Amino acid sequence: MYSPVTDLILSTENIVLQVDETFKISASVLPGDANNKTITFTSENDKIASVDQEGNVTGIAEGETDVLVITGENNISKKVKINVIKKLQEGEIVFDESLNINGNEITGLENKNNTVDKMLNKIKTNYTIEIYNAEGDKLKGTDLVGTGSIIKILNNNILVMEYNVIMYGDVNADGKINSIDLLVLQRHILEIEKFSGVFIKAGNVRKNNRNPSSVDCLLIQRHILGLENIVQ
Repeated sequence: MYSPVTDLILSTENIVLQVDETFKISASVLPGDANNKTITFTSENDKIASVDQEGNVTGIAEGETDVLVITGENNISKKVKINVIKKLQEGEIVFDESLNINGNEITGLENKNNTVDKMLNKIKTNYTIEIYNAEGDKLKGTDLVGTGSIIKILNNNILVMEYNVIMYGDVNADGKINSIDLLVLQRHILEIEKFSGVFIKAGNVRKNNRNPSSVDCLLIQRHILGLENIVQ
């Protein structure tokens, strides 16, 4: 029996890239047994940012554009916003070695107590640093930084660079990994209440660039029970 595509899941919805920098958009279709899993990527302005058919986006020149992602059945399309900024000079922004930087995504956080103060101590720059949660509220002091948090580097209120935070296992954006995350992930897998963007990556605890599955639920459960910590 033919299984049509019902949804398109993207690993990110917004990308900030430096000129000459490349970042991969991961995309997958639902359901997992769909017959036609073909996905195409198209830049709406390849003079600003180019994209290949693997989803690799490269910043060409400063400016903004969108990458259009379309399923092979042409029944679903979504856009990823691309903001290309000037290339940073070496040493302008320096991160602690414990953090992993991939394009404008930051991973490598500790599994608990990731406060704004701790995060600020891991970033060295002469620019202003502001951190916001997934809802756009500005965080400070002992507020927790979690999946969906945005770190903005500003020069006189002008954006220098922007980073999206991902904490594997934290899919409800509160900076913790607990039973609530397990419930949220289960609802996503059952297609009761789906999430997208960086939360897809946060739920993909296995880090295999796929839509989260029951295996990821098991890994979160083992983490909660103290049997096996999630590696950030």
